[in-house]
Amino acid sequence: MVEIGSSAWVARTGGALGPVDQVRFIVQAIVHELKSLRSGAGSRSWRGRSPDLTLAPDRLPPDTPIARHVSAYAQALLPEPLLRHSLRSWIWAGMLGDLDHLAYDNERLYVAALLHDVALVNHPGPDASCFAVHGAAVARQIVRDAGASGPFADTVADAIAAHFNVTVPVSWGAEAHLLHAGTHLDVAGTRRSELATSTLTEVHARAPRTGFATHFLAAMQQEATSRTNSRAAVLWRLGMGRAIRRHDQRC
Repeated sequence: MVEIGSSAWVARTGGALGPVDQVRFIVQAIVHELKSLRSGAGSRSWRGRSPDLTLAPDRLPPDTPIARHVSAYAQALLPEPLLRHSLRSWIWAGMLGDLDHLAYDNERLYVAALLHDVALVNHPGPDASCFAVHGAAVARQIVRDAGASGPFADTVADAIAAHFNVTVPVSWGAEAHLLHAGTHLDVAGTRRSELATSTLTEVHARAPRTGFATHFLAAMQQEATSRTNSRAAVLWRLGMGRAIRRHDQRC
């Protein structure tokens, strides 16, 4: 069976969850939530507090022509709450990659993070089934226009299309796995217990969360209303809004 969020699933469905996929997706979300509740802070929560780990929140974006092109595009297009969210997501993703000892392409991860919510501004038309899938197509063209290779563009697009999954395995690519991890940490606090409080504070000082929850909640409510068979709509019905508000209050 084709995995939800994969490139094969996107090609087949355009991002719309059919009845069977909706059931599968709901089960995945419930199982994931139950596992999270049982594990509490998680067996690995000590790692972000280890003094011998280097988790610099002031890490610099890659200085390449493609990264500079995408950065300029994102700064011109995204409202500040989404732009800062994208930057934080990249920082979190890199930190979690370091914690997990994953080898990843930082340029591709950075580009994917900056463009992962582009469809919340470059709005899908009425026939689009999923903002993440639409955003993946937009991002693919942006990075190709910047001179990226086909494989580079595919990595970025596949990561963006998958990032609204409940989980993204490492086998789908380190960049896709880490983009999912970084965005879910920033939106709902997933794995935040693995990072020291001082690190969280420093990242939020660098890219403040001001206005993010309000902006993102409105966008997700609109997605749930406009694209009722999308992953965003299902997660919204399952209580995504409460998770976002709860995390924002902790930050």
